[in-house]
Amino acid sequence: MPSPAPRKTYKGWVIDALHALGPSNPKQVYDWIRAHKAVPAADISGSTSDGENLFEKTVRWARKDLFDEGTVLSPKRGLWSLRS
Repeated sequence: MPSPAPRKTYKGWVIDALHALGPSNPKQVYDWIRAHKAVPAADISGSTSDGENLFEKTVRWARKDLFDEGTVLSPKRGLWSLRS
């Protein structure tokens, strides 16, 4: 199975999506990235060993990395936004 796009790439996609959308829920971010970025087909259709969609799980991990770095905030549960 091909490797997913690098996490660094996903982090950039999350930032781009939040710049374009403003505060958003994960589904809005997933949809924006799918529509505007060249996500590898293997990421979109792939699944992890625990059965989760590879693309969505990698987006969530990228968001967590950005949260830990202080770039992304979660002003309320289920909402992602960029730090002003």
